[in-house]
This record gives sequence, C-alpha cells and structure tokens, in this order.
Amino acid sequence: MVAADLARRNKNVLVVDLDLEAPGIGDMLLEGDRLPRFGALDYLVEHGIRGIEDRQLTDFVGTSSLTTPEGGRVDVLPVFGKQVDEYPANTLSKLARALIEDIDSNGTTVPIGAKISQMLDRFTRREAYDAILVDCRAGLTEIAAPGILDLGANVLLFGTAQRQTISGYESLFAGLKLLAERDLRAGRSAAWRIRLKAVLAKASSVGAIAKRHRDDLFDLFAENLYDSESDEQAGEEAISYGIDDPDAPHWPLVVPFNQNFMDFDPTRKPDQLSVDFYESTFRSFLNGIDTILASASTNQNPAENTNEQ
Repeated sequence: MVAADLARRNKNVLVVDLDLEAPGIGDMLLEGDRLPRFGALDYLVEHGIRGIEDRQLTDFVGTSSLTTPEGGRVDVLPVFGKQVDEYPANTLSKLARALIEDIDSNGTTVPIGAKISQMLDRFTRREAYDAILVDCRAGLTEIAAPGILDLGANVLLFGTAQRQTISGYESLFAGLKLLAERDLRAGRSAAWRIRLKAVLAKASSVGAIAKRHRDDLFDLFAENLYDSESDEQAGEEAISYGIDDPDAPHWPLVVPFNQNFMDFDPTRKPDQLSVDFYESTFRSFLNGIDTILASASTNQNPAENTNEQ
C-alpha cells in the first residue's frame, strides 16, 4: 500500500523482501513476466562465493506494474527470482547458505547483518529512491535482527491487540534494552530507539481495545527503552514520552480491520492496489508513513535514509 501510494505521488520506491523463510512481496508486486532472474536469496549466497559485479545487479530487480509514465517507479528486490522456478530443489540449501557468515578477502568475518546492509547499499547507489521499504522476517530470529539494528532504518513493529503481541515483544524489547544500556555506557548514541514505531493492525472499532493495547505498548517502551528522569547515563539524549503523546514510538499507527483484505492478491486482482480500494482503510496509516519519511529526510544522512516495514 505504501509503495502504491508513493508511486502515485511521483516518488521512486525500492521494495526489498528480506523475509527469506516466508517470502511474498515479489508475488504481490511483480507479475510473472516482471520477475527478475535472481532475488535477494541468490545475492546473499553468490556474493559470498564468487562475488557479484555491478553490471549484474539489474538481474536482481524487477519493476512493478505500479510504475506508470505519470507517476513514480516501484522497483522490487524479491527473495526469489525466476531461477527458483527452474531449479526449485536448490531453494532450501540456498537458504541455509544465505544465513552463513562470509569471510572477506582480508580474512575478516562478515555477519549476516553486514551482508544485508552492504547489499542494500549497492542497490541504492545504483538508482536514486525516495523511500526504501524492507519487509523483514517476523519473530525472534537472526534474520530479523539486521532490519531492526543494522540498517539505520525507521522500524515499524506490527501487531494485533492481543496478548501474544505484547508477549513476543517483551522478549525483543528486553534484548534491545541491554543494547541501549551498552551504547550509553560506551558513550555512544542510543537514538535508534526513537526510530521504532508501533503499528496496530486489524484494529477493531472498539475504542477501549485500542486504548488498552496502546497502554500495554507504553508499559513496554517505558520499562525497556524510555529513559527515566533519574537516568544520568542518557544525558542530553534522554528519551522520554508521556502515555498520551501521539508522536511517541509507543503510540501506534492504526490499520483498521477490513474484510475486503482477507483475500489480498493484487497480482491477480490489480484493483486491490487502487486508491478507491485502500483509501478508507489505510489513509491514516499512510499519513503516518508520510510523517516518518519527512522526518527521516530532514534528520538523517542519505546512508541512513532507509525506511522499513
């Protein structure tokens, strides 16, 4: 939805699927004839074996039909390219190799987060984009960590108003708290905490449920990532928000539940990415994304101007 909306307003967008174990963005945004020969999975494997030259990068990106002469361009780096259809039996072994650390020419270990960061840097140097949207793996897995920690990105934390959402994030946030404390002790900035933003998806029309979820999110952020008034380590970079602050990371962007999106399949039903179809459900969320993009453009350097889902 974000890619479609930005393209209609003459913005160039790169959409990257990093959900290697459950890919879907490629199928949602690229018809079969637009699928590139290779995908992100191939890149992460082959770059560690024999390297990939700049001239080969065009084989990894497809251009979505959302691109029109009157609007912006939507490029897509899917997990899988056409080669998967030709050699499907190789997919699982490639996935295992993609998550292995590389060794560079100097004998230095290159972790998966650095591999992904370097990959995105190459594709964004190749073309100029107004926004880079990255779909990362959900859950507490190694492949999910780079999207949160290694890209300098604005991170959208999707969840429903259920206890399982809070329970899962409690484990994640406990780990992030340790990282923030480590950065502050070392005199490094921990401002990455303000680039997190909650999203309440499939929200009901019952206001009390949304309020309860927002309160749960506030407790989660306050306990782990917001600074208390007595925290001297934070100094001038102290991060603190009130529970009713709509600009705070814990205050969620909202996507209301809509039965029409239960069978979302825009490559087969292109009208599902039309303004008329998504406007009423996604407009508030899309306005929130516009605010994040505007802030990123103002406050971050180009290398950090990556915006992630």
